This record gives sequence, C-alpha cells and structure tokens, in this order.
Amino acid sequence: MKRNYALLGMLALLAGFAVAQKTTSFTPEELSRRTVERRAVDAVIWGVPLVSLDMMRQAYFRDGKAEYNDIIWWPKGATWKNQSLATNTIVRYLYFFANTSKNGPVVFELPQGVAGSAGFYGTIMDAWQLPLTDVGVGGKGGKYLLLPPDYKGDVPTGYIPVRLKTYNSYTLIRSILASNSEDVVRKGDALVNAIKVYPLSEAGSPPKQRFIDMTGILYDPPVPYDSNFYFSLSRMINEEPVQTKDMEMLGMLLPLGIEKGKTFEPDAAMRAALNAAASEAHAWLLDGIVKVSPVWWPGEHWVLPSAPVGVKTTFRWEVPEFFDVDGRGITLADWFGPVSTLGGSSFYLAAFLDSKGAPLQGGNNYKLHVSPDVPVKQFWSITVYDMATSALFRNADRLVVSSTDKGVQKNPDGSVDVYFGPKAPADKEANWVYTQEGKNWFPWFRFYGPEKAAEDKSWKMPDIERVQ
Repeated sequence: MKRNYALLGMLALLAGFAVAQKTTSFTPEELSRRTVERRAVDAVIWGVPLVSLDMMRQAYFRDGKAEYNDIIWWPKGATWKNQSLATNTIVRYLYFFANTSKNGPVVFELPQGVAGSAGFYGTIMDAWQLPLTDVGVGGKGGKYLLLPPDYKGDVPTGYIPVRLKTYNSYTLIRSILASNSEDVVRKGDALVNAIKVYPLSEAGSPPKQRFIDMTGILYDPPVPYDSNFYFSLSRMINEEPVQTKDMEMLGMLLPLGIEKGKTFEPDAAMRAALNAAASEAHAWLLDGIVKVSPVWWPGEHWVLPSAPVGVKTTFRWEVPEFFDVDGRGITLADWFGPVSTLGGSSFYLAAFLDSKGAPLQGGNNYKLHVSPDVPVKQFWSITVYDMATSALFRNADRLVVSSTDKGVQKNPDGSVDVYFGPKAPADKEANWVYTQEGKNWFPWFRFYGPEKAAEDKSWKMPDIERVQ
C-alpha cells in the first residue's frame, strides 16, 4: 500500500505539538511549588553533614551546658542517653567544639598514651565533618593548632598546624583503656585530665580546662527531618565561609529563602512544603545506606557502612569525575565522626539484612555466631541501633555484647553466640542485646586494634540468622 508521507509527517508534527502543549500546561504556582520541593529534598541530602554537626553542637551547648573549648565526656562509657549517631558504649568518648572566628587559632594539647594501659584515638573535623587529621594513633600526643580559613600568620614552633576551611570544628576523642582495673582507669583519667583546649592568644597562661561529666545526662542531637532542618542549615551557612564547590548549591537554595547574609523566615506554606520535603529526604537517606554499602564477604550481608566513594577517598568524597554529594549525605545521616585514615586503631562492619535478605526487625529473635579467634589486638564488640534514628534504643539497658564482658558465655572452640530480640533467651542474658518491638534495627561489629585477618577477609563471620 502506498503511504502518504506528507500526511504522516503532518500528523506526527501535530502529535508532538500536543505533547509539548500538555507538558507545558503547569501553572506558575505549580512550577514554583515543584521547584521548592525538588530543591528542598536536595538541600537535605547536601546539608546533612553540616546540620548533623550543628545538632551535636547545639546539644553540647544545651544538654552539656558547655561553651566552646570545653570538653564533655563519658567516663563510664555511654548509655542510651548518648543519642549521637551509632554511638559505641564501650569506649569513653570525649567531645569538644571550637570556633576560630571568635577566638582566633585554638590550641589542642593531647598527652602521650601510657603503653599497655591507656591512650587515645580521635579525629579533628571541620564543620562539614571532613576529617583533617587523626590524633592519638600509636600512643602519640602533640600540640595541635586549629587555624581559621583566613589565617595568614606564621605557625609558632612546636605546634602541629591543622588548617581549616570552616570556622567551626569538632574533635572526637576516644579514651581507650586496656582493662577496667582501678589502676588502668586511674591512669586513663589522669591522661584525660591532662588534655587542654584554649585560644593561642592565651598560651602564655592557659585557662583551667573545663570538663563536663555527661554520665546520666541526656545528650540528644538528632537531625530534625522537618522544617527545622532548614533553620539549622541557614544558621551554618551564615556562620561559615563560602567554598567554591558549594557555590552552585547555594544558588539552588534561593527559592527556599536560604541565602548567606539573610535571615531565614519561611511562611506557613513554605514550612509545610519543607516538612514534606525533609521527610521524603529522610526516607531516601535511610533507603540509601542499605543499597550503597559495599558487601564485605561475598554472598553475605555484612557491609562497610559507607558509600563506596567514602571508603575510596577516606571520606573526602571527591574523585576526578565528580563530588559524591549523595554518598556523603547517605553515609553521614547514618553515623558521625569519619576518620582521616582507615584501619589501624579500629575497623567496623554493619548489617541491615538477615541471612535470608530480610530487614532486621525488633520483634523477631535472631542469633549471630561470632567465629573464634576474632582478629583483634584489643577487643571486639557488637552494638545495636534503631534504624529510624541510627541511635541507641531509648530506655534500653542491654546495648552491647563485647569480648571484654566477663559474663559472656563462650563455646568450647572460643566462638560466641550473640542473641537479639525484645526478650533474652533463658540463661543467655549475658549474650543478649535488646531490640525494640515495632522497630527495624542494625548492628555494628567493631574490631579494636584490628589485625590483618580482619581487613584481608581471611577471617569470616556468618550472617545474623532469625530463630524461633
């Protein structure tokens, strides 16, 4: 049959015109609303590291009654009342925040560890949780000098310079004890009390260091996945210098009313839109950590809890082809405090699925067989977190099982069976970790002083199995 190509061409042109008319039929109000929704979701993904750190800082001021350069710490280890992301309960945490825009360069003195007894391991980060340097590694101490972004002066002799691109910084330190004996705890406390943080301008006569014991105090820094997220984001943008890599995103925030140098004042309609967008972004971030974390042992469900670019770049997030905004957001919505160097002092694995590939649910009972001869110089531990908050279950007492626990039951070959669920199995309380019914959860298995077999995968541990 002979085709009328001229007619067919005209019909195709008309069809294309109709489609174009249909796709451009949004009202100006709809276009504006949709722009706000898109930009607001992306603002959360981009801004999570900054807002998470600000929430920790606000809790430091509010819950710890601290000021910049004060040290808050947990001398008896953390309980559920430390609601930081993926907190460990075994080691003794110390936190301090500094701000060089207020006091100029800040000195951080860390004493040398005591071999075989006590020492430190920590990291200095900027406001974006970019790890700048690890401290305390191998028992080393030092006098670190935190320098502001615009610092042009000389570095005094005897200091280790840490050049920041933000005014705010955060330092996470772990006080590591070889045991819980009175002598070791005393040595560890003496080392802690020798830490000093003060402005360089007061180096001639440093002020007495203020320590705040957080034992029994609720430290509550959750990221608000609602319109309050954007107030924090605006606050931090106004406090920090603009970095070139963030210029484009700062332009994309303008439809939300977030602009450097201006007060963020959303009306009721904007607040409603931001509430919805933040909730959607939170769901996307939670879904993302399960999808992107690289599997550690092929065929199993233990993973490195980070987007691959984070591991590849040691949490700098930048490769020649792109800056991994999505990976950074997904990872730092799940935990805080990335290190500057992987391995060495500690190594972590997480699991979000059981042996059958199903999400771990708080109302079910599970068992983990920890293989014998865990490759660690110090100890191993496994801690459980609420999937929705990445924090410890509130009001829970049984938070962790560790090789340091004297009551943990071992099998004849040295392996350990760990149980998870809302109630302990009979006669297994020492090997049990509580999970809350109605909540999904995930564990972190921590290796302290990891040996080669932990990182070359020659030591292997099976998946978590659901049991009756």
